Amino acid sequence: MTLARAACVLCAVVLGGCVLGPDYKRPERPAPAAWQHPPMSQGELPGPWWSLFGDVELDRHIEATLAANQDLAGALARYDQTRALLGVARADEFPQVSLDPLYLRGRTSGTVSNALPALETTLYRVPVDVSYEVDLWGRVRRSVEAAQADVETNADTIAALRLSLSATTASTYFSLRSADRDIDVLVRTVSLREDALKLADRRAHAGVVGDLDVLRARADLTQTRADLADAHRRRDNLEHALAVLEARDAPDFHVVPRTWTPTVPDVPTGVPSTLLTRRPDVASDERALAAASARIGVARTAFFPSVQLTASAGLSSNDVGDLTARDSRLWGIGPSIHLPIFEGGRNQARLEAAQAAYRGAYARWRQDGIEAFREVQDALSDSAWLQEQGTALTATVDAATAAAKVSRSRYDRGLAGYFEVVDSERQALASQRATIQNDQQRLLTAISLVKALGGGWKEGDPVPRQPEASASVTP
Repeated sequence: MTLARAACVLCAVVLGGCVLGPDYKRPERPAPAAWQHPPMSQGELPGPWWSLFGDVELDRHIEATLAANQDLAGALARYDQTRALLGVARADEFPQVSLDPLYLRGRTSGTVSNALPALETTLYRVPVDVSYEVDLWGRVRRSVEAAQADVETNADTIAALRLSLSATTASTYFSLRSADRDIDVLVRTVSLREDALKLADRRAHAGVVGDLDVLRARADLTQTRADLADAHRRRDNLEHALAVLEARDAPDFHVVPRTWTPTVPDVPTGVPSTLLTRRPDVASDERALAAASARIGVARTAFFPSVQLTASAGLSSNDVGDLTARDSRLWGIGPSIHLPIFEGGRNQARLEAAQAAYRGAYARWRQDGIEAFREVQDALSDSAWLQEQGTALTATVDAATAAAKVSRSRYDRGLAGYFEVVDSERQALASQRATIQNDQQRLLTAISLVKALGGGWKEGDPVPRQPEASASVTP
């Protein structure tokens, strides 16, 4: 090797170590020291997190959603797409080799102006072409870095979607079971209202009470039937929503009503300083920020010369029999250099676009972090106040039920008018339904807290989360 060639190789090696653009470092973000409304439980949240509720049927519904939901299937396909695009980016790290054999049979014209005599020729060529981009400024390396960050972004996006789908399934399921409780109370109330109407009708015929008591009893009955119909409507809609989550056709899907007693668990929260690394949506934003940073480097390389090493070797002959002869060999080697001189501002615009994309990704990461702390604090506040409200409602139900019994007894003995009975029984029913709604809200708040915390987690969990393998459908 001559001195000049050695110098060129050394220069290429040295320049090949240069990487333009910022070296990404995860931004620091201060966290609150502690939560307001301290949580009932500290420590890690086990996975799967829905096991906290101790409901086997809930487990089955969530597992069905995560196995069949089509939004999740689409997200997994996009993840596979970004992994394939990472392979495309990495391909530029290696030389590109191609074989382009050629057979050409042709005839020149003998009648055009200044033409040579008509000639028929045959050409056989078997060339091998090699090209390689010398990554002087790190364009290829930054492109691979951005593509890898895109893969990690999609991995955390899938984790966020799994969390969202499981939380939505749990919320829908508990809302449906709360509707079952509401329907049960209303069915029993309708039966009581029917008995009250019959009694009022008999007493009116006996002349003990006036028609007003009958009308009030009938109004109470029809209103309760209307509330029951609305409860059935809400339950049907929730059942249909659960079918969609599980990728089932609503007409073929049914959840059998059952007696159900809600259990609201204590959700362990951990400390605020670890929240942003546990939340898959925030982690996804951070990986998108890393990809945007790498693309600034890609944009910067456009301002500098690019070097392409090319080589070609092969065989060429007019006669296939001479194709392997020594004189049929051909080759060529040499670099090509592209030096941007005037691009009409294109490269500068691309750089500015990449920098703006980074600023946008940073703002999104910051905003989602702020929202994450708010969501946890909202759930903790709601949990505390709903628990206090539930305690008061329990006492209200006891008092209202006792008052209704007393009013009914007084009415039966002719010591009170039907208005007193109506008022006390309405209050008893309202307090029972309010208790059901409070229990439902406490369950939904517990789910919201789990979702705000990032789902099931333990110290040392990897971020980003690796998506689970799924069956793919390829046309």
